[in-house]
Amino acid sequence: MYKPQPNPVTSSENNNPTYTSREKKIVLAGASIAAFITPFAGAMVNLSLPHIGETFQVTAHALGWMSTAYLLASVLFLIPVARLADLYGRKKVFLIGTVIIVVTSFLAPFSPTYGILILLRFLDGMGMACIFSTSLAILSSVYPPKERGAAFGINVGFVYVGSSMGPVIGGIMTDNLGWQSLFFLLIPLALIGGLLIWRGVKSDYAESHGEPFDWIGTILYGATVFFLIYGLTNLPELWAFGVLFIGICALPLFVLYEKRQSYPVLKVKLFIQNKLFRRSNMAAFLNYAASYSIIFFLSLYLQSVDQLSAQNAGLVLLAQPVIQAVLSPAIGKLSDKIDTKYLSTLGMLFITAGLLLLTTLQGNTPISHIIGIEIVLGLGFAFFAAPNTSAVMGSVGKRDYSSASSMLSATRQAGMVVSMAIAMCSISFFVGNTDMIGPDMIPNFLTAMRVTFMVCAGLCAIGAVLSYMRGPSNREVVA
Repeated sequence: MYKPQPNPVTSSENNNPTYTSREKKIVLAGASIAAFITPFAGAMVNLSLPHIGETFQVTAHALGWMSTAYLLASVLFLIPVARLADLYGRKKVFLIGTVIIVVTSFLAPFSPTYGILILLRFLDGMGMACIFSTSLAILSSVYPPKERGAAFGINVGFVYVGSSMGPVIGGIMTDNLGWQSLFFLLIPLALIGGLLIWRGVKSDYAESHGEPFDWIGTILYGATVFFLIYGLTNLPELWAFGVLFIGICALPLFVLYEKRQSYPVLKVKLFIQNKLFRRSNMAAFLNYAASYSIIFFLSLYLQSVDQLSAQNAGLVLLAQPVIQAVLSPAIGKLSDKIDTKYLSTLGMLFITAGLLLLTTLQGNTPISHIIGIEIVLGLGFAFFAAPNTSAVMGSVGKRDYSSASSMLSATRQAGMVVSMAIAMCSISFFVGNTDMIGPDMIPNFLTAMRVTFMVCAGLCAIGAVLSYMRGPSNREVVA
């Protein structure tokens, strides 16, 4: 029988160096830049969608693929890439991801067609999967359990700031420099993050070096995810229900196959046997499924209904990331002392309230009212993110850091896809495939937005219940 032999150089079982406070901060800085880039790259194009639509003459529904292609690639590659990181080194995979981001970001502004731009967005998502699946695992290897809450607070704060600041910076740059400039901005950010990780991480952690790679499981995973996401994002088209049904049927086959593998690409047993891990991930999935489409709709609402410029719309959306940036580090540190389920549940309740308030938006809603709702949402994201991440990473041993990190990232990205699928389905049903949202279509657009936010509020309420029922946090798992 095959018995993998640990590599004395790359296996952190035998090569787990200690880090000074300064060295930890360097690694945290690199991981936090990566945490910022990943959602920022996904959200930055939201306020430039009308401009991209004019450039390539595509419909409002087609513009949704700017986000969906990116998210699809992220979910497709997060799990396999994390397994490769365990086999060959987290640091290597992280740096490969930065190279992919730099190349695709340079090429995207020169796209001759909308199809090429979508392809580059897909490849960009693959690069983001490399850095997003390894950054939390790297932090967990560098920081001891009692310090992770504070580190995750800063890191996750950058995740939400990146998601929220994307439209702000995107709007300003789109108005002044054109939508093409957004992709050039990613290049120096990726290079700086990669350099910090290259200099700061002493050991190329590879906990599973020498084990075989699960190619069949990877193919099954990719097919399942593709059919599920492609079907979801094309509802309510009749053929999309058939595609979605294939994905639903493939899911249990994939799970059964992975349960029987000694070296699976996805450790489904973590979900089955670890209640804290399972429910914390489900809470993250529902959080993103409920909230990701908020920026998509508000970006279109502020420009199409309130007739704001992309720059001014971005400034209106600034309230939410400011609240998150200020509170996330402190709440992350607090999660080292208070059970994470209480903080995360409170965050989900705030977000549910914010979504319900968003359903009241009319064609003449004051900007101050929108900013007030953003503050409520910002409180919710700040209370949820870092404590929930700490709960996930604290529920597994160090051998499963990459798997836990990738699964959490995959559930987040899957939640984003579901959120965009709900949004695109609502737009397709109420607005149709109109080229852009003109004055005559505003009532239909408002209906689509309200229906989406009502559905998302229900998902978030379910997430709050799961968050509370997850069980007590465990910060002592080290095996």
